[in-house]
Amino acid sequence: MTGKGQESAWRIGWAAAKANAVPMVVLWCLAAATVAAYYLVPGVAAAFEPLMRWQVESGWVAAFLNRFVFAGLLPGVFMLSLPHLRAPVRPVASIFVIGVWCGLWGIATDAFFHLQSIWFGDRPDLAVILAKTAVDQFVWNVFLVTPSVSTFYFWIACGYSFARMRRDWPKHWIRGVILPNLLANWCVWIPVVAAVYAFPRPLQIQVSGFATAFWVLMCLKIGALSRPATKGAE
Repeated sequence: MTGKGQESAWRIGWAAAKANAVPMVVLWCLAAATVAAYYLVPGVAAAFEPLMRWQVESGWVAAFLNRFVFAGLLPGVFMLSLPHLRAPVRPVASIFVIGVWCGLWGIATDAFFHLQSIWFGDRPDLAVILAKTAVDQFVWNVFLVTPSVSTFYFWIACGYSFARMRRDWPKHWIRGVILPNLLANWCVWIPVVAAVYAFPRPLQIQVSGFATAFWVLMCLKIGALSRPATKGAE
């Protein structure tokens, strides 16, 4: 039986996905077009060579900077200019906090991509791409990424206050916070991740960073929707 709380949780995630439906579809199309161009259009692969070389030579530093810029600085510009996405307190500091958080996840994600290449190889064929996408979205994402990331953005939506976070914490954490993020995550990332895994391993972390800015904005929206409205300050 589906309870009212669960219906509300799915509505939150679905509302966030629907609110961003147009840019989400554009993102899918850009991801598919970039993969096609990389393998089919002369000169495109060569244009990616400096980026791939930088990732190989710089390693975790390149992964950190990619996420710091695309998940911190760029979304921060939109977050400051759009009131409904702006952090409730210290919005400028939020840009740095989110950037560092996502930069650390960039390092972890690059390490995960490396493990995936060990497990399944680096051939850009359909079987390998589907296997990596399945592990990414239904293991790595479900059990590690979504719980930690959704909690982090819920904390931001609570104004960086642990006291307010405890007070506003949903009675059903999985239904109230995890499921909305997971649904929106799958809507955005399953097609995008499949495209990411079609690229050579060193490019995967860099290419995936381009889509992260969009995802950060959606997480901020979900965090705000998940937190109950409260009267007054603490």
